[in-house]
Formats: sequence, structure tokens, C-alpha cells
Amino acid sequence: MTAEEYEAAFHGIELPYKVELFPGVSVTDVPEFVKKEIAILRTNNKDRVLDPIRYRLDRLLEIVNQANENE
Repeated sequence: MTAEEYEAAFHGIELPYKVELFPGVSVTDVPEFVKKEIAILRTNNKDRVLDPIRYRLDRLLEIVNQANENE
């Protein structure tokens, strides 16, 4: 996904403030995390930098979507 596609995916959804992406990997300010990760996507073109960012954002989307389904 591109930075714009991630922005659209996260637009209008309620994000938790804190989330555990993986065991031992926590994000304590999710909205700021998303903002910074998308900014990196916009300004970098190296796959070795972008792939981990996409992986984390995809995982966050998965967690948020699962939480919304359970409500």
C-alpha cells in the first residue's frame, strides 16, 4: 500500500491509544505512531526501510479491525 492508501485506511476509524503489535512490541501513542510511519512512507523509497513500516501498519489495521468486529 502507498502512504495515501494507508491514510485512507486509517481515516475515520477510532484508534486505541496503546496497543501491543506483537509480543513485547507495544505502541503507546497509536495516533502519533501512524502519523510518523506514514510520513516515513512518503519520504523514503527504499524497500528495506518501507517493508517493516508496512508490516507494522498492516498489523495495526488487523488489530483495529478485529477490535471493531468484536464490538
